[in-house]
Amino acid sequence: MNNKLETFFEKDRWINHLVETYHYTLYNLNQTYLLHVKSTLFGNRLISLPFSDYGKINNLDLDDLRKITSQTKAKYVEVRVPQWKKSIIDNLSENNFFLGVRYKTFLLDIDHDEETIWRKMNKKIRNSIRASIKRKVKIKEIETIQDLKTYYNLYLKESKEIGSPPHSYNFFTSLFKNLRKNVVINIALKEDKPVAGLIIFLGEKWANLWQSISLHKYRNLNASYLLIWDSITKLSSNGFRIFDFGRTREETGIHFFKKRWGGYEQDIYHFIFSENKQYKKIDPYDRKFIFLSKIWRKLPIKIIEKIGNRTIGGIAL
Repeated sequence: MNNKLETFFEKDRWINHLVETYHYTLYNLNQTYLLHVKSTLFGNRLISLPFSDYGKINNLDLDDLRKITSQTKAKYVEVRVPQWKKSIIDNLSENNFFLGVRYKTFLLDIDHDEETIWRKMNKKIRNSIRASIKRKVKIKEIETIQDLKTYYNLYLKESKEIGSPPHSYNFFTSLFKNLRKNVVINIALKEDKPVAGLIIFLGEKWANLWQSISLHKYRNLNASYLLIWDSITKLSSNGFRIFDFGRTREETGIHFFKKRWGGYEQDIYHFIFSENKQYKKIDPYDRKFIFLSKIWRKLPIKIIEKIGNRTIGGIAL
């Protein structure tokens, strides 16, 4: 398995997209790209990179770090590094970074024929895919702005269900227009009704599952299983080698779901630089977040859409 392939998150166009959408200030320290995230609720930080499984990171210098944190008054610097970038991890340790949070991902080798990939998967995954096909769930690729609106409306409904602030519609339209060749957006339909969807980012033969959405009342259709399987088979036939299931908290339901697809488990580290030790992790399981999430679920969708973008931009997970 080749871990030297470039992921979507390292592309300049993705970084520029984040800067333009959320008006972050970009700092380049020896090809380490840091975005300045300022929020009254969630603090003043430098992150490589928000909304990304991995940052764009090179070796860092301690003096440069001290200058940039002093200049921006950031409480800390956060960089997101996969475990296979060992030389980068060694450099971070030498420059007073410490581990903030550890996530997991699963890398599925899809450089094989369909039958080989199918046999790697847990029996429950295969049965769920079969069940979704039996229930006549259909997959539709988003190819127009009108189709994209259908996806976004589904996304808004799920954001309300789970109590999470959404990205703006402009975030998605800009992504669709400017990075179209590197983005796959699909929805699952049951009798022409959208029930689930996903977004996959395409790097150098490396595909990242960035977003997977499913409305609670349609979960019995197993549409998310079919969406993922359909994407894996198409990407494999188009020469992709890695299907990356994305950053996940360990020992959660989503972690166990992703594990069953037969991928190779890897760590993703969020390393922190803070000489004053002012770091406090952004944790969705924190009591403050749980309280805010309960309020969010009760808000009308129009209000969620209006204020969600500013809120999620400050969280910058």
